Amino acid sequence: MNPDSGVRSVSRAVDLLEAFDLGHPARTLRELIEVTGLPKSTVLRLVGTWENRGYLLLLSDGRYALGPGLLRWVRAADALWEVSAAARSAMKALVDRYGETVNIYVRQGEHRVSIAQHEGTATVRSVVVVGSPMPLELGASGRVLRTGVDLAVSHGEREVGASSVSAAIRAADGRVLAALAMSGPTSRFVEETVTRYTVAVRAAAAQIAEQGLGSVEALL
Repeated sequence: MNPDSGVRSVSRAVDLLEAFDLGHPARTLRELIEVTGLPKSTVLRLVGTWENRGYLLLLSDGRYALGPGLLRWVRAADALWEVSAAARSAMKALVDRYGETVNIYVRQGEHRVSIAQHEGTATVRSVVVVGSPMPLELGASGRVLRTGVDLAVSHGEREVGASSVSAAIRAADGRVLAALAMSGPTSRFVEETVTRYTVAVRAAAAQIAEQGLGSVEALL
């Protein structure tokens, strides 16, 4: 097999699985063709392969959903990327106090990925998809991970109307392991609140660094 052809086949197979998410837990065959942009014959072949492996399930209404075979991958990934109870406690404390969404991001090549999220309590809030790659060059957390600064603030970089305050979570040797970020609507991130947020987020990041980020540190 041509190496390029093999890579293309793998890419197409992954594209099909990535058509499913929390907002679209099940898809019709037509939707899979439209979302992936792949020929019908290719989608049919991939669907058949994934279904035989247990990674897709054909529902009674004719739609396809992610199958139980993926659960072992989910459990393995959860165990590998789990953050510590101390880190989750620090995140919850920020949300309880300020009501804004809090994430822990790590660098993945030229992207940043949230590995833990505690959603804000406000009706209008900023939420990302955990595990979904986002541009490293946009946003406060991206700046922390990219440049190694202790603290960063962003307004409308990744999304118009959204702001964020982020602080570095460092290893004992000073390396930036991750970025702790608190995000929400720009209308609430005015100068006075940003000042309070920066103090709180920096303190929480230092607390997490001192108490440990969790088993995920071995990967960073």
